Amino acid sequence: MPLLMGAALLVGWARTAFEPIQFAFYKEPHGTWYIDLPDYPGPKGNLAMVAGADDMLDFLAKGKNRVVVAMSEQPFTGALALNRVKVGEPGGGAYYKPENHAIQSVWLCDVTLFALGKFPEHIYFRAVE
Repeated sequence: MPLLMGAALLVGWARTAFEPIQFAFYKEPHGTWYIDLPDYPGPKGNLAMVAGADDMLDFLAKGKNRVVVAMSEQPFTGALALNRVKVGEPGGGAYYKPENHAIQSVWLCDVTLFALGKFPEHIYFRAVE
């Protein structure tokens, strides 16, 4: 999941599958995490991180209200892993299982398709800020 930069990321993810890209996430005072995608054409509510993604961001942010996360389809130093378990129907997002982590499931909504262009089989990630 700044784990950001809208349309530029679509090209970036495809071009840099071996190099991590970065997205920023922020937590609002009421406790909801959002991905920072200023070019996203839909409503802000679609950018909310829920169903395990919020728990993962709490873990990565270590008590802060903002975190920048590097992501790649390939393993990289210090990265945790998410393995795709199931892709839902159109509009249904995809479910991922964190590898070696207490969080049991992470659901990523279809905004992932805007940010990454697909639901990768594996997503490797770590906090960088």
